[in-house]
Amino acid sequence: MMLSGLLAFSLMQLTAAIEIKLHANESISSLMGYDDLIFFQPKEPPASPMTCSEQKPCEFCDAEMICGGSLPLDLSTGGDNKLSFVWEAPDDKVISIAAERGDMEFPPRTRIELELKTPDCEAEYQGIDMKTVTLDFDDGGIGHTQSYTFLNGESFVDLLACGIFTRMQFEPAADGILDLKFKKLTVTALYDSQKMAQGELEYTWSTSGYIWMRKPEDGSIELEDFVGVPSTTTATSSTVLPLATTTSPEAGTDVESTPKPTPLPTSSPPSSSPVNMDTFVASSFLILASVVGAM
Repeated sequence: MMLSGLLAFSLMQLTAAIEIKLHANESISSLMGYDDLIFFQPKEPPASPMTCSEQKPCEFCDAEMICGGSLPLDLSTGGDNKLSFVWEAPDDKVISIAAERGDMEFPPRTRIELELKTPDCEAEYQGIDMKTVTLDFDDGGIGHTQSYTFLNGESFVDLLACGIFTRMQFEPAADGILDLKFKKLTVTALYDSQKMAQGELEYTWSTSGYIWMRKPEDGSIELEDFVGVPSTTTATSSTVLPLATTTSPEAGTDVESTPKPTPLPTSSPPSSSPVNMDTFVASSFLILASVVGAM
């Protein structure tokens, strides 16, 4: 009986989807000085402690505060060939992203982006078919109706030889309203685990790369207080949508060129200015000390 139980547990582990869980970190956003980005930090698989230091992200860039770390991933063990990216708000918050098109020439957009790198460049490139990708918005039970258009052509999940790069892009729905409010967003893609490097690899992340949600033009992005269903209950309101039914290829044109990253794009945030170290006063270093000490 015990042997059969162990066998069932082993089979469950073998076929479980690979999950990369990322938690919104308000301390990073405050430290970096951005109000148009929500930064995230990998939590699962168990990641190394985050470190922050003053660095130059490129040869000709000004020095800025950069945070980062690493996490182990074995993408060759995805028994059901599913890879999930789970973007989560803090326990007492919900993620809110909103904008209205109004009379804007181009619709406002928000992007959810992640870049992970590894020095072990052994995997075979895979550009995931977006028709196999699903979105699961979990609003924590507050009953919010998500309003958006998902741009299939500007979104991608790329498994590169030396890393992972993914982007999900949203614009207003047909009524001109973009209104997202959720505790958790799970993006799940189908991939071929046999084409991945065998065994566990160490992947690095950095705030000089991509690990954020971006504010839409003339819109808002914030972590709001969660005043919905108490955490002692099990009630949730979750909507799983296959992208084939939510995609609208005709919904607007990108303001800028957005080819898939081959090679990977530059590390500077495309819509943000670097931290100005001339005005980076001593209080910022006190914030840094508290962030690192809390890890």
